[in-house]
Amino acid sequence: MTGVVIPESSEQSTLGANTIKLLPTARNDTIVASARTHGIPVWTLPHLPDTLEFELVVVSCFPHRLPQLLLNRATIAALNIHPSRLPEYRGPAPVFWQLRDGMREIGVTLHHMTSQIDAGNIVAQTDVTLPVGISGPDADKLLASAGANMLLTTIQSGDFSGRSQGDLKSYQSWPHTQDWSVPTSWPVLHAFNFMRGVAEWGQSFILLSQPKPLTARTATDFTHNKSIPGAVRPSRSGRHEVGFADGWLQVC
Repeated sequence: MTGVVIPESSEQSTLGANTIKLLPTARNDTIVASARTHGIPVWTLPHLPDTLEFELVVVSCFPHRLPQLLLNRATIAALNIHPSRLPEYRGPAPVFWQLRDGMREIGVTLHHMTSQIDAGNIVAQTDVTLPVGISGPDADKLLASAGANMLLTTIQSGDFSGRSQGDLKSYQSWPHTQDWSVPTSWPVLHAFNFMRGVAEWGQSFILLSQPKPLTARTATDFTHNKSIPGAVRPSRSGRHEVGFADGWLQVC
């Protein structure tokens, strides 16, 4: 049978060592609404029936480490869709770190789940080129679509074999305060894409301008022309423009 398993809400459970904190969102019920529309049962993980039989477990952005006993119950495979080209960018915030590193081509990996987070054998991978200045939610949609297509192709082929990830040293945790700083030595497009792509997190950015850092909520535009890295000047719209390595970034 087909079913959907969702995490308990923060009101129902306390975060523990095997739980990855979810970002707050206005709506996080798309899969639940779809399941109910099609008469598919929905459970929380603690209430998953012990007698339930299933062939596939498929996870994407699930905040709990699934017990090995549960993974072993899948008669075909237990798979995770992870938005990076593993083994690079293992961990709970791969899109953040890829945008921070200036990447526009974001990987998506379908891999077997094991007792280690994001460490199982790789079944398939693909890449998605993100448009300039894309928002985090829109990037998530593109990556989710690529992951879903890859999963369907794998199911249709019936080939769930995988290859080892090899070196697993690339794990990155949630970002810390210093990871929201934006060096003005970056190319301006790098800064623009990073700030636009993670603005929905609601965390202020610290632009390392001179003579003192500038706090901003997001980036609104950029230009490629001669600049003074670290300089701050008023823009025509009354906002601030900050100089980067090859242009000016407008922020608010």
